[in-house]
Amino acid sequence: MELSLSIASFPLDSETIQDMQGLLKMAETDYSKPLFDSGWGAADISGFAVLAYTDENELLGFAVAVDIIGLDSYEWSAFVHPEYRRMTIGTALAEGISYGLEQRQAVEGLAAFIEEEGAKDFIASLGYQPGFKEIELEAELLADFDLPEGISVIPYDGELEKLEKLMIAAFDEEVLPVVHYNVERTDREVFIMKREAELVASASLLDEDNGLWITAFAVDPSEQGKGYGRTFLLWCRHYALSQGKNRVVLEVETDNDALAVYRKSGFIPVHIIEYWKKT
Repeated sequence: MELSLSIASFPLDSETIQDMQGLLKMAETDYSKPLFDSGWGAADISGFAVLAYTDENELLGFAVAVDIIGLDSYEWSAFVHPEYRRMTIGTALAEGISYGLEQRQAVEGLAAFIEEEGAKDFIASLGYQPGFKEIELEAELLADFDLPEGISVIPYDGELEKLEKLMIAAFDEEVLPVVHYNVERTDREVFIMKREAELVASASLLDEDNGLWITAFAVDPSEQGKGYGRTFLLWCRHYALSQGKNRVVLEVETDNDALAVYRKSGFIPVHIIEYWKKT
């Protein structure tokens, strides 16, 4: 069987997207998140796809790399037709990704795969080593919810310095590009939680596939342990219902202490995505 590989930059054309979506339907597991399916047709996201077609124009595999926040730092993943995974198609796709990253002068190329034995063996064979893991959690919508007295959740009010201070305290200074990205993007909503006039927490909300994704979620470390995190997450579940979404989703590193807060707020694990770094 003759195969040809090609590289296409975002936004991908509708026919290519249709082929990729059709191939993904053959999977028993939902791989759409690590493959960034929501960004395939986006003109304002930096990314590319490596495509493996037969001489009869049948798509047998593809890989996708995305620079999520525009810092020349890419994440990539791949999927191969279940019946053709012993034909080294995956290796060829990975080589295409490496070539594409080199052409774009990427500073980093993390491999992101749902935690499975086959995926581990494959990515390790390419010279990658385990980096960190993120667990995806999902919660049902919440119909009845009222904020406690004195607590409000409002859209970002433009006080960038205060938001930066909160995020640095919760993470470190490396989070600042993410903060600026979320504030500037029109497809993301940044909300802040205040106790009277004091900023205590923040979250960025993103609509993907009619689901509400919670990102950059942070509570001021000096205010943690007082229930603000759980309250904010319950508010997000209620807000998702008011916006007509069908689910609420978030990701967190598996060793993050906040995982217990998410579980207490009604979020249950869906799957684990493992991120690998090149040796």
